[in-house]
Amino acid sequence: MRAGGAPPASRHVGTGITRHPAVPHKRDGGGAKGEQPVIRSMTGYGRKEVSDTDVHFTIEIRSLNNRYLDIQLKSPRALAGMESRVKKSVQERFSRGRFDIFITRNGEHERSGRLVVNEALAEQYIGALRGLKSRFGLEGDVELPMVAGFPDIVTMAETDEDPEALWKVLSRGLTQALDELERMRAEEGAALEGDILARLDVIKELVATIRAKAPAAVELARKRMTETLGRLLSEQPDPVRVAQEIAILAERTDVTEELTRLGSHLSQFRAVIKEPSPEGVGRRLDFLIQEMGRETNTIASKAMDAGISLDVVTIKAELEKVREQVQNIE
Repeated sequence: MRAGGAPPASRHVGTGITRHPAVPHKRDGGGAKGEQPVIRSMTGYGRKEVSDTDVHFTIEIRSLNNRYLDIQLKSPRALAGMESRVKKSVQERFSRGRFDIFITRNGEHERSGRLVVNEALAEQYIGALRGLKSRFGLEGDVELPMVAGFPDIVTMAETDEDPEALWKVLSRGLTQALDELERMRAEEGAALEGDILARLDVIKELVATIRAKAPAAVELARKRMTETLGRLLSEQPDPVRVAQEIAILAERTDVTEELTRLGSHLSQFRAVIKEPSPEGVGRRLDFLIQEMGRETNTIASKAMDAGISLDVVTIKAELEKVREQVQNIE
């Protein structure tokens, strides 16, 4: 936050989402003490170059949507023993998403080492070739380029390096790259949060509108049923029995319970967004979206009022947009 006030929100071109300033996210092993968890997107990018004396690493990390935590690492063969440490660094800070991590050691082909010639193997190759020449009367002689081209004749023997010293440099760059990626995920998460809350407000207003229309819709349904039964019954009906049947049918058009549950789900959804768990909230939000969709479908099947049906269509459209946004929340 800048001195004198909060930084202005910016518009994310092409998505219709307004970006809001992100709040740092607290994670085990990351983040400053006292920071509050925030909604985070699963889309992010971080890159860092780090060096020390004779070693220089470039760490590049991309993260995308995934139901689970999936970490893919590409690094020099010399760093193969550090793969578990790299993955643990990600696991300590994130709970969902696919992470593609690329680690390169700049000047990898120039790193210190020494060439080793396998003279014993070369002697076997030369002897075998000369034996073939003598046995089959072949022309030519065994020359250096031919021998040098055989596998394992000339190899590079790497000098011994302290793995802990390498990890000290690599982990510093990895932490900084993850910090950058996390900031991007938090910024995108803030944009998603703003868009979702705006859509929840629209749905809340529509629920209130339907709730106001519901009593009249039930009474209208009761009246229509009475008129229909009066036309269909050829003999004098039992007024008590007719009233009971009408009450049962009218109850089937009453959406009060569904509206109450839908309102409850909206409140829970908003609470989860405003006070997210450090372990991530994407799965919980996805579950609540499914429950809200179920209640909305029930209201649609019961509604016998054109106005309510139109409101339900709008709610479904907003829920679908929220669902799409939730798919990208950690």
